Amino acid sequence: MQMMKKRTISFGCFSIILIILILFSLPSQANELNIKPSLELRAEYDDNIDFTDSNETDDFGGYAIPRLTLDYATELLQVALIGEVNVLKYYDETDFDRINHLYGIDGQYRIAPRWNFAGNFRYRRDENIDTQLEETGQAFDRERVNTYDGGGGLYYQFTELTDVGMKAEYRRRDYGSSTSNDYQRYTFFLPYTKRFANQRDTLSLTPSYSIFDSDNSEDAKDYRFTAGWERRISETLSSEIQAGVRYTDIEQATGDNDTNWGYLGKLRLRQTTETFSGEVAVSRDLRANSNAEIVEVNRLLIRADKRLLERLGIRFYGSAYYTKTEANEAVDEKTTFFELEPSIYYYLTENHSLDLKYQYQNEKELDRPDDPVTQRNRVSLGLTLRFPQKW
Repeated sequence: MQMMKKRTISFGCFSIILIILILFSLPSQANELNIKPSLELRAEYDDNIDFTDSNETDDFGGYAIPRLTLDYATELLQVALIGEVNVLKYYDETDFDRINHLYGIDGQYRIAPRWNFAGNFRYRRDENIDTQLEETGQAFDRERVNTYDGGGGLYYQFTELTDVGMKAEYRRRDYGSSTSNDYQRYTFFLPYTKRFANQRDTLSLTPSYSIFDSDNSEDAKDYRFTAGWERRISETLSSEIQAGVRYTDIEQATGDNDTNWGYLGKLRLRQTTETFSGEVAVSRDLRANSNAEIVEVNRLLIRADKRLLERLGIRFYGSAYYTKTEANEAVDEKTTFFELEPSIYYYLTENHSLDLKYQYQNEKELDRPDDPVTQRNRVSLGLTLRFPQKW
């Protein structure tokens, strides 16, 4: 397993370097290169580092997060790369020290006047507490996790307003202990997109098929069809609606099969002005947790950023989850989770800023006796230094 991980990381890094060399050697009449290095330094107090419902551990910690993004564009090619290292050190609880990594590339190439190819690759190494809370609203024992995401698609433009395509995505998740189950997922899409002549409305139709394979737990097949509608309501306001049906066939470790129908959906509203940006979204989808169980995730998301003065602004992030297992109705595990994160920021210069942030998280397990609640409060002060360059 360790050898496979090293080979996968090496292959991903080699692919990124090879793509960079190729893109700089391609002939073009209009090249544009943007490089954005940055460094984030943050001091934080966390009153429940391990996110447990009893015997909480608190401590002060410090982050150092160097980050580099690169955007390269020509008439035919667009490439975006990102690299980030997140180093966290605690004052007393040094067993919780960690170094996280994120590396990725997104690319798009116009093969012919009507043909386009798009692809991406991501490698992330972090801890499953933060990963699972963000993806499923569920908390598990702390452990390291490696996530590999990749995909690619070929698209054909029938007319100026109509596109069809074929797309494939792959995810593999490897955990650092035997308490969680590694898994991989393959997904195939056939997207259709229709833009209307009013330049405000876009219709999308997407059938898809997924194969989910875990090392020790559930295997599943998922068939779905979704329809979407995007509308630009005004110059500053836009909306997106998606609705779909799915059929899921789950084979449990015991050999039993659970099949069921369900529905998927997303509703999102966005607004952007000179001094404000925000969005509200609700969604329902299937995810996989650290036990390699298929779970249904219902989520509410709120984001807002308001510039009060030329250099001073406030932000707010909030989310709420209701999650339940998809198979094995006898267990029928259910959890709720919500988090609130207000912050205030001040730009020292055009590229350097300070921010003060507070975060509250709350998870409740509805299937356990007395419905135990896990809570966490975090307060942090951060300095972000940005050094953008353009050629």
